[in-house]
Amino acid sequence: MALTDAKLRAAKATEKLVKLSDGHGLQFWLYPSGARSWRLVYQWRGKQRSMTLGPYPEMSLKAARIAAEDARRTLRGGIDPSPQKNAPAGRAGSGAPTYGAIRSMWQAKEARNARGADTLARYDRLAKIGADLDERPIAEIKAAEILEILQRLEARGTFETAKRLRAMISRVFRFAAALDHVSGDPAALLVGMIASPPARARSAVTDRKGFAALLRTISAYQGRSCVGDALMLLALTAARPGELRLAEWTGEFDLDNGVWTIPAARMKMRKPHRAPLARQTIAILKRLQVQSEKLGTHFLCPSPRHGRPLSENAFNCALRSMGVEPEIATAHGFRSSFSTLANESGLWRPEAIEMTLAHVDATVRGVYQRGDYMDERARLAQWWADQIDAMISGREVVGNLKEPDVAAPAPEGNCADVA
Repeated sequence: MALTDAKLRAAKATEKLVKLSDGHGLQFWLYPSGARSWRLVYQWRGKQRSMTLGPYPEMSLKAARIAAEDARRTLRGGIDPSPQKNAPAGRAGSGAPTYGAIRSMWQAKEARNARGADTLARYDRLAKIGADLDERPIAEIKAAEILEILQRLEARGTFETAKRLRAMISRVFRFAAALDHVSGDPAALLVGMIASPPARARSAVTDRKGFAALLRTISAYQGRSCVGDALMLLALTAARPGELRLAEWTGEFDLDNGVWTIPAARMKMRKPHRAPLARQTIAILKRLQVQSEKLGTHFLCPSPRHGRPLSENAFNCALRSMGVEPEIATAHGFRSSFSTLANESGLWRPEAIEMTLAHVDATVRGVYQRGDYMDERARLAQWWADQIDAMISGREVVGNLKEPDVAAPAPEGNCADVA
């Protein structure tokens, strides 16, 4: 009989291993320790074998069925689907799972959990940096062995990479522990062992005159791409650079109603975010939409390399080309500019400003406060766009950032067709 989520949740650990079948070789194993995992039992060259698919509930029933079918498809192609059987020859020994095999399974699980594209790409880069561990039996890896790799990174001054690699290795070991391959996480012992550089906030211009000068510089930008318009959109929306540069036309922008819905996969807190759009913002988006249609791309900000979005460094590189030094301003710093000037105005509730920035209140109050202040945020977005117009034109705004009586026209962009 096929398994159900209710049956899985109701399963209780006993003194012996509990095995529940979902059919076609897919089994749910409940260990005496309480660890739970998915296993696939299959026949290979006349012998019965089994392989681990992933831990429960990290891997859902639906995901386990998909993973099992992928493995069976591999089997039908004449290949043993077990990553342990196909791991590179090395010091792993007979049947001992290697770090590389477990890491690959963990990365596959993260992909099924709909991690963002940037996050998955970072895991790939970190996996290459820590490749010295791949052929080692994961149960034999000690903290000192991991520390040696991290110290090589520390010696090169790549402190942040070392910290991220330690964190990823730790997650792989916790994943392995859930599958009963290891009894602990040696990487957890290394917290604080790598030096950290002094924390630095991202550079931002937070005084009105300085921000006005920066906006005028951007409005005059003549680079051959949509970067100028994209930078202006960052200023108008206070979005994170990654949220904007990876934006796609399909399913995100409702220009008729003035709403941009950013999908959960691109948000820092993995929750979809609705952003109201001012008239000036919509004007720029409509201009970019026409250019995207001409280029045949679904990206809001396409790269000169066809079929790709702008690179991760495109916005800051553009600022550098304008003569804006990194210690003066960064693309991410536009969010601080908005937050500072909007709060200083005294016109808007802090909750509306924080919701515009997609900041999540982790307090008890935040658990019960589920409104998104959409009406106030729409007024805030239009006020902010009018302020930006006033700063670009050099007009004085009466009464410390008060909303002008007459709305200024949308700023003209400088986005040329992408080569």
